[in-house]
Amino acid sequence: MTGVLGVTLGLALVLSSCGDGKSSGDSAAGGAKSVVIAIAADPLEYINPLNENGSAGIQVAQAMFAPLVTTDPSSGKTVNVMAESVTPDQTSQTWTIKLKPGNSFQNGQPLTAKDYVDSWNLTAQGSTAWKNNGFFSKVEGYDALNPETPDGATPKPTAVKTLSGLKQIDDMTFSVKLKVPFSQFGLTLQYLGLAPLPEEVRKNPDAYKRKPIGNGAYKLDGTWNAGEDIKLAKWDGYKGPNAPDADSITYRYIPNADTAYNEFLAGTVDFVDVPPTKVKTFKTDAPDGWVTAESSGANYLTLPAWDARFKNPKLRHAFSMAIDRKAFADLVGLSTPSKGLIAPDINGYRDNACKYCDFDAAKAKQLLQEAGGFSGPVNINYNTTSATGQIFAEAIGNMIRQNLGLEVKYTGKQGSEITELADTRKLDGLRFSGWGHDYPSIEDYLTPMFKSTGDANFAGYNNPALDKVLAQGDAEPDQEKAIKLYQQAEDIALEDMPLLPLYAKQNAYLHSAKIEPRVSKYTGVQALYSTFK
Repeated sequence: MTGVLGVTLGLALVLSSCGDGKSSGDSAAGGAKSVVIAIAADPLEYINPLNENGSAGIQVAQAMFAPLVTTDPSSGKTVNVMAESVTPDQTSQTWTIKLKPGNSFQNGQPLTAKDYVDSWNLTAQGSTAWKNNGFFSKVEGYDALNPETPDGATPKPTAVKTLSGLKQIDDMTFSVKLKVPFSQFGLTLQYLGLAPLPEEVRKNPDAYKRKPIGNGAYKLDGTWNAGEDIKLAKWDGYKGPNAPDADSITYRYIPNADTAYNEFLAGTVDFVDVPPTKVKTFKTDAPDGWVTAESSGANYLTLPAWDARFKNPKLRHAFSMAIDRKAFADLVGLSTPSKGLIAPDINGYRDNACKYCDFDAAKAKQLLQEAGGFSGPVNINYNTTSATGQIFAEAIGNMIRQNLGLEVKYTGKQGSEITELADTRKLDGLRFSGWGHDYPSIEDYLTPMFKSTGDANFAGYNNPALDKVLAQGDAEPDQEKAIKLYQQAEDIALEDMPLLPLYAKQNAYLHSAKIEPRVSKYTGVQALYSTFK
Protein backbone atom coordinates (compact mmCIF):
# COMPACT_ATOMS: atom_id res chain seq x y z
CA MET A 1 0.00 0.00 0.00
CA THR A 2 2.79 2.42 0.82
CA GLY A 3 5.61 1.15 -1.32
CA VAL A 4 7.63 0.28 1.80
CA LEU A 5 7.64 -3.23 0.45
CA GLY A 6 5.94 -4.02 -2.85
CA VAL A 7 3.55 -6.92 -2.83
CA THR A 8 4.62 -9.54 -5.31
CA LEU A 9 2.35 -10.44 -8.18
CA GLY A 10 0.63 -13.47 -6.67
CA LEU A 11 -3.00 -12.87 -7.61
CA ALA A 12 -6.01 -15.12 -7.99
CA LEU A 13 -9.73 -15.53 -8.67
CA VAL A 14 -10.42 -13.32 -11.66
CA LEU A 15 -13.69 -11.46 -11.31
CA SER A 16 -14.05 -9.60 -14.57
CA SER A 17 -12.18 -8.17 -17.51
CA CYS A 18 -12.76 -6.03 -20.54
CA GLY A 19 -10.56 -5.33 -23.51
CA ASP A 20 -10.25 -1.94 -25.14
CA GLY A 21 -8.84 1.34 -23.84
CA LYS A 22 -5.97 3.63 -24.68
CA SER A 23 -3.10 2.78 -27.01
CA SER A 24 0.44 3.67 -26.09
CA GLY A 25 2.25 6.12 -28.29
CA ASP A 26 5.64 4.88 -27.09
CA SER A 27 7.20 1.90 -28.81
CA ALA A 28 9.48 0.11 -26.34
CA ALA A 29 12.84 -0.44 -27.99
CA GLY A 30 11.19 -0.26 -31.42
CA GLY A 31 9.78 -3.80 -31.39
CA ALA A 32 6.92 -4.80 -33.67
CA LYS A 33 5.00 -5.95 -30.60
CA SER A 34 5.95 -3.53 -27.86
CA VAL A 35 4.41 -2.83 -24.48
CA VAL A 36 5.09 -0.08 -21.95
CA ILE A 37 4.39 -1.13 -18.36
CA ALA A 38 4.07 1.56 -15.70
CA ILE A 39 5.30 0.68 -12.21
CA ALA A 40 4.30 3.06 -9.43
CA ALA A 41 7.53 3.01 -7.45
CA ASP A 42 10.86 4.77 -7.14
CA PRO A 43 13.20 3.90 -10.03
CA LEU A 44 15.43 0.89 -9.50
CA GLU A 45 19.05 1.39 -8.49
CA TYR A 46 20.11 -2.03 -9.77
CA ILE A 47 18.78 -5.31 -11.19
CA ASN A 48 19.78 -8.42 -9.26
CA PRO A 49 17.09 -10.97 -8.37
CA LEU A 50 19.25 -12.43 -5.60
CA ASN A 51 19.16 -9.05 -3.89
CA GLU A 52 15.51 -8.19 -4.52
CA ASN A 53 12.25 -9.13 -2.80
CA GLY A 54 9.97 -6.24 -3.78
CA SER A 55 7.51 -6.09 -6.65
CA ALA A 56 9.23 -3.19 -8.41
CA GLY A 57 12.36 -5.24 -9.04
CA ILE A 58 10.81 -8.68 -9.30
CA GLN A 59 8.68 -7.61 -12.27
CA VAL A 60 11.81 -6.85 -14.29
CA ALA A 61 13.52 -10.01 -13.03
CA GLN A 62 10.57 -12.06 -14.30
CA ALA A 63 11.38 -10.89 -17.81
CA MET A 64 15.18 -11.22 -17.64
CA PHE A 65 15.66 -14.37 -15.55
CA ALA A 66 14.11 -17.83 -15.85
CA PRO A 67 13.32 -19.86 -12.69
CA LEU A 68 13.96 -23.54 -12.16
CA VAL A 69 10.22 -24.26 -12.01
CA THR A 70 7.02 -22.25 -12.23
CA THR A 71 3.27 -22.49 -11.68
CA ASP A 72 1.31 -23.39 -14.77
CA PRO A 73 -1.32 -20.65 -15.30
CA SER A 74 -3.91 -23.12 -16.62
CA SER A 75 -3.64 -25.98 -14.12
CA GLY A 76 -1.92 -24.46 -11.09
CA LYS A 77 0.57 -27.33 -11.10
CA THR A 78 4.31 -26.87 -10.72
CA VAL A 79 6.10 -27.33 -14.06
CA ASN A 80 9.78 -27.34 -14.99
CA VAL A 81 11.48 -24.38 -16.69
CA MET A 82 15.28 -24.59 -16.36
CA ALA A 83 15.04 -27.80 -14.32
CA GLU A 84 14.63 -31.15 -16.02
CA SER A 85 13.77 -32.83 -12.72
CA VAL A 86 13.51 -31.99 -9.03
CA THR A 87 13.67 -35.10 -6.84
CA PRO A 88 13.48 -35.33 -3.03
CA ASP A 89 14.76 -38.26 -1.02
CA GLN A 90 12.29 -40.20 1.12
CA THR A 91 12.54 -37.71 3.97
CA SER A 92 12.38 -34.51 1.83
CA GLN A 93 15.68 -33.44 3.37
CA THR A 94 18.00 -33.90 0.37
CA TRP A 95 16.84 -32.68 -3.03
CA THR A 96 18.50 -33.42 -6.36
CA ILE A 97 18.05 -30.89 -9.17
CA LYS A 98 18.95 -31.81 -12.74
CA LEU A 99 19.06 -29.03 -15.35
CA LYS A 100 17.82 -29.18 -18.91
CA PRO A 101 20.73 -29.21 -21.37
CA GLY A 102 21.33 -26.49 -23.95
CA ASN A 103 20.43 -23.36 -21.96
CA SER A 104 22.76 -20.41 -21.60
CA PHE A 105 23.11 -16.88 -20.27
CA GLN A 106 22.67 -13.83 -22.45
CA ASN A 107 26.47 -13.44 -22.70
CA GLY A 108 26.73 -16.87 -24.34
CA GLN A 109 28.02 -18.73 -21.26
CA PRO A 110 26.37 -22.17 -20.97
CA LEU A 111 24.12 -22.55 -17.94
CA THR A 112 25.43 -25.24 -15.60
CA ALA A 113 24.93 -26.55 -12.10
CA LYS A 114 28.02 -24.61 -10.98
CA ASP A 115 26.22 -21.33 -11.74
CA TYR A 116 23.47 -22.19 -9.27
CA VAL A 117 25.85 -23.52 -6.62
CA ASP A 118 28.14 -20.49 -6.79
CA SER A 119 25.30 -17.95 -6.99
CA TRP A 120 23.53 -19.49 -4.01
CA ASN A 121 26.73 -19.62 -1.97
CA LEU A 122 27.38 -15.95 -2.73
CA THR A 123 23.87 -15.00 -1.57
CA ALA A 124 24.03 -17.21 1.53
CA GLN A 125 27.09 -15.37 2.84
CA GLY A 126 25.83 -12.93 5.43
CA SER A 127 28.59 -10.46 4.59
CA THR A 128 27.24 -10.13 1.04
CA ALA A 129 24.14 -8.52 2.64
CA TRP A 130 21.79 -9.48 -0.18
CA LYS A 131 18.09 -9.44 0.57
CA ASN A 132 17.45 -13.09 -0.22
CA ASN A 133 20.13 -14.39 2.13
CA GLY A 134 17.56 -15.78 4.57
CA PHE A 135 16.07 -17.94 1.84
CA PHE A 136 19.02 -20.29 2.34
CA SER A 137 18.65 -20.52 6.11
CA LYS A 138 17.24 -24.04 5.82
CA VAL A 139 20.31 -25.31 3.93
CA GLU A 140 22.95 -27.23 5.88
CA GLY A 141 25.93 -25.00 6.63
CA TYR A 142 24.04 -21.69 6.59
CA ASP A 143 24.95 -20.84 10.19
CA ALA A 144 28.68 -20.99 9.45
CA LEU A 145 28.23 -18.26 6.83
CA ASN A 146 25.99 -16.16 9.07
CA PRO A 147 27.46 -15.73 12.56
CA GLU A 148 25.36 -14.06 15.22
CA THR A 149 25.39 -10.32 14.66
CA PRO A 150 23.82 -7.38 16.52
CA ASP A 151 20.31 -6.69 15.29
CA GLY A 152 20.38 -4.55 12.14
CA ALA A 153 24.13 -4.99 11.53
CA THR A 154 25.80 -6.72 8.58
CA PRO A 155 27.73 -9.91 9.46
CA LYS A 156 31.49 -9.80 8.99
CA PRO A 157 33.11 -12.04 6.33
CA THR A 158 33.71 -15.60 7.49
CA ALA A 159 36.44 -18.10 6.67
CA VAL A 160 33.76 -20.47 5.37
CA LYS A 161 32.45 -19.36 1.97
CA THR A 162 30.20 -22.24 0.88
CA LEU A 163 27.11 -24.05 2.13
CA SER A 164 28.10 -27.56 3.22
CA GLY A 165 24.70 -28.82 2.07
CA LEU A 166 25.11 -27.56 -1.50
CA LYS A 167 26.98 -29.95 -3.79
CA GLN A 168 27.64 -30.04 -7.53
CA ILE A 169 27.25 -33.60 -8.78
CA ASP A 170 28.08 -33.05 -12.45
CA ASP A 171 27.83 -30.26 -15.01
CA MET A 172 24.03 -30.38 -15.05
CA THR A 173 23.16 -31.74 -11.60
CA PHE A 174 23.43 -30.47 -8.03
CA SER A 175 21.98 -31.45 -4.69
CA VAL A 176 20.70 -29.50 -1.72
CA LYS A 177 20.81 -31.01 1.76
CA LEU A 178 18.63 -29.15 4.22
CA LYS A 179 19.14 -28.93 7.97
CA VAL A 180 15.82 -30.69 8.44
CA PRO A 181 13.22 -32.14 6.08
CA PHE A 182 11.21 -29.48 4.22
CA SER A 183 8.31 -30.75 2.15
CA GLN A 184 7.69 -27.32 0.56
CA PHE A 185 11.19 -26.98 -0.91
CA GLY A 186 10.18 -28.05 -4.42
CA LEU A 187 7.61 -25.22 -4.52
CA THR A 188 10.20 -22.66 -3.42
CA LEU A 189 12.32 -23.26 -6.52
CA GLN A 190 10.02 -21.04 -8.57
CA TYR A 191 11.20 -18.04 -6.57
CA LEU A 192 13.35 -15.67 -8.64
CA GLY A 193 15.57 -15.04 -5.63
CA LEU A 194 17.19 -18.35 -6.63
CA ALA A 195 18.06 -17.24 -10.15
CA PRO A 196 21.65 -17.92 -11.29
CA LEU A 197 24.21 -15.27 -12.15
CA PRO A 198 26.91 -15.91 -14.78
CA GLU A 199 30.53 -16.16 -13.73
CA GLU A 200 31.55 -12.67 -14.85
CA VAL A 201 28.76 -11.12 -12.76
CA ARG A 202 29.58 -13.25 -9.71
CA LYS A 203 33.20 -12.07 -9.82
CA ASN A 204 32.18 -8.40 -9.61
CA PRO A 205 28.45 -7.93 -8.89
CA ASP A 206 28.73 -4.18 -8.36
CA ALA A 207 30.01 -3.71 -11.91
CA TYR A 208 26.82 -5.29 -13.26
CA LYS A 209 24.24 -3.48 -11.14
CA ARG A 210 22.92 -1.63 -14.21
CA LYS A 211 23.94 -4.07 -16.94
CA PRO A 212 22.50 -7.38 -15.74
CA ILE A 213 23.02 -10.62 -17.63
CA GLY A 214 20.11 -12.99 -17.29
CA ASN A 215 18.97 -16.34 -18.63
CA GLY A 216 15.37 -15.37 -19.39
CA ALA A 217 13.31 -14.37 -22.39
CA TYR A 218 14.42 -10.70 -22.45
CA LYS A 219 17.74 -8.90 -22.27
CA LEU A 220 18.66 -5.28 -21.58
CA ASP A 221 18.32 -3.22 -24.77
CA GLY A 222 21.12 -0.66 -24.84
CA THR A 223 22.44 1.11 -21.78
CA TRP A 224 20.46 1.78 -18.63
CA ASN A 225 21.20 4.47 -16.08
CA ALA A 226 19.57 4.82 -12.68
CA GLY A 227 16.31 6.73 -12.91
CA GLU A 228 15.72 5.88 -16.58
CA ASP A 229 13.14 3.59 -18.16
CA ILE A 230 14.30 -0.01 -18.40
CA LYS A 231 14.08 -1.17 -22.02
CA LEU A 232 14.22 -4.85 -22.81
CA ALA A 233 14.32 -6.74 -26.11
CA LYS A 234 13.37 -10.35 -26.74
CA TRP A 235 16.41 -12.58 -26.51
CA ASP A 236 16.64 -15.15 -29.28
CA GLY A 237 18.78 -17.46 -27.15
CA TYR A 238 15.98 -18.28 -24.70
CA LYS A 239 15.01 -21.95 -25.13
CA GLY A 240 12.73 -22.30 -22.14
CA PRO A 241 8.96 -22.74 -22.18
CA ASN A 242 6.28 -20.04 -22.05
CA ALA A 243 8.09 -17.20 -23.81
CA PRO A 244 6.00 -13.99 -23.67
CA ASP A 245 4.49 -12.58 -26.86
CA ALA A 246 6.04 -9.08 -26.87
CA ASP A 247 9.13 -8.31 -28.95
CA SER A 248 10.12 -5.53 -26.59
CA ILE A 249 9.12 -4.21 -23.19
CA THR A 250 9.67 -0.91 -21.43
CA TYR A 251 9.30 -0.68 -17.65
CA ARG A 252 8.57 2.92 -16.73
CA TYR A 253 8.99 3.81 -13.06
CA ILE A 254 6.72 6.62 -11.90
CA PRO A 255 6.93 7.22 -8.12
CA ASN A 256 3.44 8.70 -7.82
CA ALA A 257 0.71 6.16 -8.52
CA ASP A 258 -1.79 8.83 -9.58
CA THR A 259 0.71 10.20 -12.08
CA ALA A 260 1.25 6.71 -13.48
CA TYR A 261 -2.52 6.30 -13.83
CA ASN A 262 -2.82 9.62 -15.65
CA GLU A 263 -0.01 8.59 -17.99
CA PHE A 264 -2.13 5.64 -19.03
CA LEU A 265 -5.15 7.87 -19.64
CA ALA A 266 -2.90 10.10 -21.74
CA GLY A 267 -1.94 7.11 -23.87
CA THR A 268 1.76 6.91 -23.02
CA VAL A 269 1.72 3.53 -21.26
CA ASP A 270 -0.06 0.25 -21.97
CA PHE A 271 -0.54 -1.18 -18.48
CA VAL A 272 -0.88 0.33 -15.01
CA ASP A 273 -2.08 -0.62 -11.54
CA VAL A 274 -5.15 1.28 -10.42
CA PRO A 275 -4.13 3.34 -7.35
CA PRO A 276 -6.30 3.52 -4.22
CA THR A 277 -7.44 7.02 -5.16
CA LYS A 278 -9.06 5.72 -8.36
CA VAL A 279 -10.91 2.62 -7.18
CA LYS A 280 -14.23 4.42 -7.45
CA THR A 281 -13.65 5.82 -10.94
CA PHE A 282 -11.42 3.47 -12.98
CA LYS A 283 -14.32 1.64 -14.64
CA THR A 284 -15.65 4.87 -16.07
CA ASP A 285 -12.17 6.30 -16.78
CA ALA A 286 -11.35 3.30 -18.98
CA PRO A 287 -14.67 1.52 -19.57
CA ASP A 288 -13.27 -1.00 -22.06
CA GLY A 289 -9.78 -1.57 -20.72
CA TRP A 290 -9.80 -2.76 -17.13
CA VAL A 291 -9.40 -6.02 -15.26
CA THR A 292 -9.78 -6.89 -11.57
CA ALA A 293 -8.72 -9.88 -9.50
CA GLU A 294 -8.57 -10.94 -5.88
CA SER A 295 -5.07 -10.40 -4.55
CA SER A 296 -2.87 -12.89 -2.76
CA GLY A 297 -1.39 -9.89 -1.00
CA ALA A 298 -2.01 -9.23 2.68
CA ASN A 299 -1.69 -5.77 4.25
CA TYR A 300 -0.63 -4.92 7.78
CA LEU A 301 0.21 -2.22 10.28
CA THR A 302 3.69 -3.00 11.62
CA LEU A 303 4.72 -2.37 15.22
CA PRO A 304 8.45 -2.02 16.05
CA ALA A 305 9.53 -4.89 18.30
CA TRP A 306 12.76 -2.97 19.03
CA ASP A 307 10.77 -0.23 20.83
CA ALA A 308 10.27 -1.24 24.48
CA ARG A 309 7.01 0.73 24.63
CA PHE A 310 5.39 -1.92 22.41
CA LYS A 311 6.73 -4.91 24.34
CA ASN A 312 3.51 -5.83 26.18
CA PRO A 313 1.23 -8.04 23.99
CA LYS A 314 -1.86 -6.52 25.63
CA LEU A 315 -0.85 -3.12 24.31
CA ARG A 316 -0.55 -4.55 20.81
CA HIS A 317 -3.95 -6.19 21.19
CA ALA A 318 -5.35 -2.82 22.30
CA PHE A 319 -4.03 -1.12 19.17
CA SER A 320 -5.55 -3.85 17.03
CA MET A 321 -9.00 -3.71 18.61
CA ALA A 322 -9.02 0.10 18.35
CA ILE A 323 -9.02 -0.17 14.55
CA ASP A 324 -12.33 -0.29 12.71
CA ARG A 325 -11.19 -2.51 9.85
CA LYS A 326 -14.46 -2.32 7.97
CA ALA A 327 -14.31 1.48 7.86
CA PHE A 328 -10.66 1.38 6.85
CA ALA A 329 -11.25 -1.21 4.12
CA ASP A 330 -14.07 0.97 2.76
CA LEU A 331 -11.67 3.92 2.68
CA VAL A 332 -9.04 1.87 0.81
CA GLY A 333 -11.64 0.59 -1.64
CA LEU A 334 -12.01 -2.83 -3.30
CA SER A 335 -11.02 -4.27 0.07
CA THR A 336 -12.29 -6.51 2.86
CA PRO A 337 -11.17 -6.53 6.52
CA SER A 338 -8.48 -9.10 7.42
CA LYS A 339 -9.01 -11.56 10.24
CA GLY A 340 -5.69 -13.36 9.88
CA LEU A 341 -2.17 -13.12 8.51
CA ILE A 342 -2.73 -15.22 5.36
CA ALA A 343 -4.28 -14.18 2.06
CA PRO A 344 -7.79 -15.62 1.55
CA ASP A 345 -6.96 -17.67 -1.56
CA ILE A 346 -4.17 -19.70 0.08
CA ASN A 347 -4.80 -23.28 1.23
CA GLY A 348 -4.87 -23.09 5.03
CA TYR A 349 -6.55 -19.68 5.31
CA ARG A 350 -9.07 -19.36 8.17
CA ASP A 351 -11.73 -16.69 8.11
CA ASN A 352 -11.52 -15.73 11.79
CA ALA A 353 -8.07 -16.81 12.92
CA CYS A 354 -7.50 -13.53 14.76
CA LYS A 355 -8.98 -13.06 18.25
CA TYR A 356 -8.05 -9.38 18.43
CA CYS A 357 -9.14 -8.09 15.04
CA ASP A 358 -12.75 -7.21 15.85
CA PHE A 359 -13.35 -3.52 16.51
CA ASP A 360 -14.17 -2.96 20.20
CA ALA A 361 -13.19 0.46 21.55
CA ALA A 362 -14.18 -0.38 25.15
CA LYS A 363 -12.14 -3.58 25.19
CA ALA A 364 -9.23 -1.76 23.54
CA LYS A 365 -9.18 0.86 26.32
CA GLN A 366 -9.34 -1.86 28.97
CA LEU A 367 -6.39 -3.71 27.42
CA LEU A 368 -4.41 -0.48 27.20
CA GLN A 369 -4.95 0.13 30.93
CA GLU A 370 -3.97 -3.47 31.76
CA ALA A 371 -0.79 -2.96 29.73
CA GLY A 372 0.11 0.10 31.78
CA GLY A 373 -0.70 2.69 29.12
CA PHE A 374 1.60 4.12 26.47
CA SER A 375 4.32 6.71 26.98
CA GLY A 376 4.55 9.61 24.54
CA PRO A 377 2.88 10.16 21.18
CA VAL A 378 2.26 7.35 18.69
CA ASN A 379 4.18 8.09 15.50
CA ILE A 380 2.78 6.76 12.21
CA ASN A 381 5.14 6.75 9.23
CA TYR A 382 3.77 7.07 5.72
CA ASN A 383 5.17 7.14 2.20
CA THR A 384 5.16 10.65 0.76
CA THR A 385 5.22 9.36 -2.82
CA SER A 386 1.86 7.65 -2.30
CA ALA A 387 -1.18 9.85 -2.94
CA THR A 388 -3.06 8.06 -0.16
CA GLY A 389 -0.16 7.54 2.27
CA GLN A 390 -1.03 10.44 4.53
CA ILE A 391 -4.78 9.84 4.18
CA PHE A 392 -4.48 6.24 5.35
CA ALA A 393 -2.05 7.16 8.13
CA GLU A 394 -4.42 9.80 9.46
CA ALA A 395 -7.36 7.39 9.28
CA ILE A 396 -5.51 4.88 11.48
CA GLY A 397 -4.21 7.69 13.68
CA ASN A 398 -7.69 9.09 14.26
CA MET A 399 -8.90 5.66 15.40
CA ILE A 400 -5.99 5.31 17.84
CA ARG A 401 -6.53 8.84 19.14
CA GLN A 402 -10.31 8.56 19.49
CA ASN A 403 -10.51 4.97 20.75
CA LEU A 404 -7.43 4.84 22.97
CA GLY A 405 -7.10 8.50 23.95
CA LEU A 406 -3.46 8.64 22.83
CA GLU A 407 -1.60 11.48 21.18
CA VAL A 408 -0.71 10.74 17.53
CA LYS A 409 1.78 12.33 15.15
CA TYR A 410 2.67 11.61 11.54
CA THR A 411 6.00 11.42 9.72
CA GLY A 412 6.17 11.39 5.94
CA LYS A 413 9.24 9.93 4.21
CA GLN A 414 10.06 8.21 0.95
CA GLY A 415 9.27 4.50 1.07
CA SER A 416 12.92 3.53 0.58
CA GLU A 417 13.95 5.65 3.58
CA ILE A 418 11.27 4.09 5.78
CA THR A 419 12.48 0.63 4.77
CA GLU A 420 16.13 1.46 5.47
CA LEU A 421 15.34 2.89 8.91
CA ALA A 422 13.24 -0.16 9.78
CA ASP A 423 15.88 -2.60 8.52
CA THR A 424 18.47 -0.97 10.78
CA ARG A 425 15.99 -0.81 13.69
CA LYS A 426 16.07 2.99 13.77
CA LEU A 427 12.49 3.69 12.69
CA ASP A 428 10.38 5.43 15.30
CA GLY A 429 6.79 4.26 15.33
CA LEU A 430 4.36 2.38 13.10
CA ARG A 431 4.41 1.79 9.37
CA PHE A 432 2.30 0.06 6.76
CA SER A 433 3.55 -3.10 5.09
CA GLY A 434 2.35 -5.73 2.68
CA TRP A 435 3.27 -9.22 1.50
CA GLY A 436 2.34 -11.60 -1.28
CA HIS A 437 3.57 -15.12 -1.74
CA ASP A 438 6.54 -16.06 -3.89
CA TYR A 439 5.22 -19.62 -4.09
CA PRO A 440 1.68 -20.77 -3.26
CA SER A 441 2.07 -22.03 0.31
CA ILE A 442 0.87 -20.80 3.70
CA GLU A 443 4.49 -21.29 4.81
CA ASP A 444 5.61 -18.42 2.56
CA TYR A 445 3.55 -15.95 4.59
CA LEU A 446 4.93 -17.17 7.91
CA THR A 447 8.63 -17.86 7.42
CA PRO A 448 9.60 -14.54 5.76
CA MET A 449 7.71 -12.27 8.16
CA PHE A 450 7.64 -14.13 11.48
CA LYS A 451 10.60 -16.48 11.66
CA SER A 452 13.39 -14.86 13.65
CA THR A 453 15.68 -14.96 10.58
CA GLY A 454 12.96 -14.13 8.02
CA ASP A 455 13.94 -11.91 5.08
CA ALA A 456 10.81 -9.78 5.50
CA ASN A 457 10.65 -9.72 9.29
CA PHE A 458 9.35 -6.15 9.22
CA ALA A 459 8.89 -5.84 12.97
CA GLY A 460 12.13 -7.43 14.16
CA TYR A 461 10.03 -10.16 15.76
CA ASN A 462 11.59 -13.17 17.50
CA ASN A 463 9.76 -16.03 19.21
CA PRO A 464 11.58 -19.41 19.54
CA ALA A 465 8.21 -21.16 20.05
CA LEU A 466 7.02 -20.00 16.64
CA ASP A 467 10.33 -20.98 15.03
CA LYS A 468 9.92 -24.46 16.52
CA VAL A 469 6.39 -24.99 15.18
CA LEU A 470 7.42 -23.68 11.76
CA ALA A 471 10.22 -26.25 11.74
CA GLN A 472 7.73 -29.00 12.58
CA GLY A 473 5.53 -27.92 9.68
CA ASP A 474 8.53 -27.85 7.37
CA ALA A 475 9.43 -31.42 8.34
CA GLU A 476 5.93 -32.84 7.87
CA PRO A 477 5.64 -34.60 4.47
CA ASP A 478 1.84 -34.88 4.69
CA GLN A 479 0.57 -31.59 3.27
CA GLU A 480 -2.65 -31.42 5.30
CA LYS A 481 -0.79 -32.15 8.55
CA ALA A 482 1.81 -29.56 7.60
CA ILE A 483 -0.91 -26.94 7.11
CA LYS A 484 -2.26 -27.65 10.60
CA LEU A 485 1.20 -26.99 12.04
CA TYR A 486 1.60 -23.81 10.02
CA GLN A 487 -1.76 -22.66 11.35
CA GLN A 488 -0.43 -23.20 14.88
CA ALA A 489 2.47 -20.92 13.98
CA GLU A 490 0.02 -18.33 12.69
CA ASP A 491 -1.86 -18.53 15.99
CA ILE A 492 1.34 -17.78 17.90
CA ALA A 493 2.06 -14.77 15.68
CA LEU A 494 -1.52 -13.54 16.09
CA GLU A 495 -1.22 -13.81 19.86
CA ASP A 496 2.08 -11.91 19.85
CA MET A 497 0.86 -9.50 17.12
CA PRO A 498 4.02 -7.86 15.80
CA LEU A 499 1.91 -7.07 12.73
CA LEU A 500 -1.73 -6.03 12.86
CA PRO A 501 -3.74 -7.53 9.97
CA LEU A 502 -5.62 -4.76 8.15
CA TYR A 503 -7.21 -5.77 4.86
CA ALA A 504 -7.19 -7.97 1.78
CA LYS A 505 -7.67 -6.22 -1.50
CA GLN A 506 -8.84 -6.72 -5.01
CA ASN A 507 -6.28 -5.48 -7.48
CA ALA A 508 -7.38 -3.51 -10.49
CA TYR A 509 -5.44 -2.73 -13.66
CA LEU A 510 -5.89 -0.76 -16.86
CA HIS A 511 -4.57 -2.02 -20.20
CA SER A 512 -4.42 -0.54 -23.68
CA ALA A 513 -6.51 -1.69 -26.63
CA LYS A 514 -3.63 -3.51 -28.32
CA ILE A 515 -2.97 -6.00 -25.50
CA GLU A 516 -4.85 -8.50 -23.35
CA PRO A 517 -2.98 -9.27 -20.10
CA ARG A 518 -2.76 -12.89 -19.07
CA VAL A 519 -5.34 -13.61 -16.40
CA SER A 520 -5.11 -16.79 -14.34
CA LYS A 521 -6.69 -18.11 -11.20
CA TYR A 522 -3.25 -19.38 -10.20
CA THR A 523 -0.79 -16.74 -11.36
CA GLY A 524 -2.98 -13.64 -11.46
CA VAL A 525 -2.90 -10.71 -13.87
CA GLN A 526 0.44 -10.39 -15.68
CA ALA A 527 1.29 -7.66 -18.15
CA LEU A 528 4.49 -9.47 -19.11
CA TYR A 529 2.46 -12.27 -20.66
CA SER A 530 0.05 -10.07 -22.60
CA THR A 531 -1.20 -11.20 -25.98
CA PHE A 532 -1.45 -8.72 -28.82
CA LYS A 533 -4.62 -8.06 -30.78
